[in-house]
Amino acid sequence: MTAPWWATFSTAEAAVRCGDHRHLLRWEAGRLTARDHPDAEAELVLGTLGGDQPDCIRLVRAWGEHSDDLDVLMLGPRSAQDTLTVDATDAEQLRLGPAGWAGYARAGPVPGGVAPGVPLTWGSLWSRTLRSFAVNARGLPRGSATSGPGSAVRAAQVGRFRAAQAGALISRHGPGRPSPLFRGIGQDPDRHFARRAELLELLALGPAFQFRLCATVAAAWSQRHPGTAHPALTAALAGRLAPAAAAWLHVSPDQVRVSLAGGPGGLAQDGDQWRAGMRWVAAVWAAGLAVIDASLVLDVTHADYPKADVLALKEPGSEPAALAVQCESARGSPQGARWRIIRP
Repeated sequence: MTAPWWATFSTAEAAVRCGDHRHLLRWEAGRLTARDHPDAEAELVLGTLGGDQPDCIRLVRAWGEHSDDLDVLMLGPRSAQDTLTVDATDAEQLRLGPAGWAGYARAGPVPGGVAPGVPLTWGSLWSRTLRSFAVNARGLPRGSATSGPGSAVRAAQVGRFRAAQAGALISRHGPGRPSPLFRGIGQDPDRHFARRAELLELLALGPAFQFRLCATVAAAWSQRHPGTAHPALTAALAGRLAPAAAAWLHVSPDQVRVSLAGGPGGLAQDGDQWRAGMRWVAAVWAAGLAVIDASLVLDVTHADYPKADVLALKEPGSEPAALAVQCESARGSPQGARWRIIRP
């Protein structure tokens, strides 16, 4: 892949509250900037030294601090149908620490582990369990998440149960006393909840920024050895590759076997197993390029938005074909964009 990972993305903007004003945040070429703060770098330095920091600058700093945060891939969208409903209230509640989240937790276990009568889909599961995952100090155990709706159901059950029990313990012990279920927070619980609140604020910027933040994290991990993060990265890859490949193959996501590949290479098939690196997540999946006109995209060889050159499989068992594609109708989200083949 010769083009930078961000070359498959359009510019994205969001208006946010900054004091008594509404200011513009702009994502372009892989960077988030505060358009209404001409001396943003100086304000960032001032904030690190303990000075007052405008909300816009704080969000730019938070974006940088979460640029390799695996929680982004755990909480972020898995497909175009994934809609995460997050607003500033979620972050404000979480910033209050355990006491602020007591109101979100039920007094006892939820029958069946999920809300009764609500269809279990990738989108509804992850949006309804976002708060539960955010409040957990450890989230899912490393290596416990795999692809497919079945694993998402189990994740929802674990998350909602632990959130419910945490609420009961908070009310019993009081907000100032840590409970056993909050182990893993460390010696600075205020900082822990502040970081989680920052992440929710970034996700609250909307779908376009959610996919771009996922791409930023995936790109960062594509440049380093996975080490102990290998199970978490494999789960993040499977959760995104499996639905895309399954739709192309017309099978269930549970039938798609996925493994993490090292290096900058694209998607490849090895027998009945698909292998891809995190760069595929950043440059292909996050930009909405995974499946174009019934072709599964393996790699991006050149890109200059809104056009790109890709390698893709037109059907199972076929040889990779070089295709020229173009993006149309972005409408605020890369996954809402319509890529089409303009030259086979």
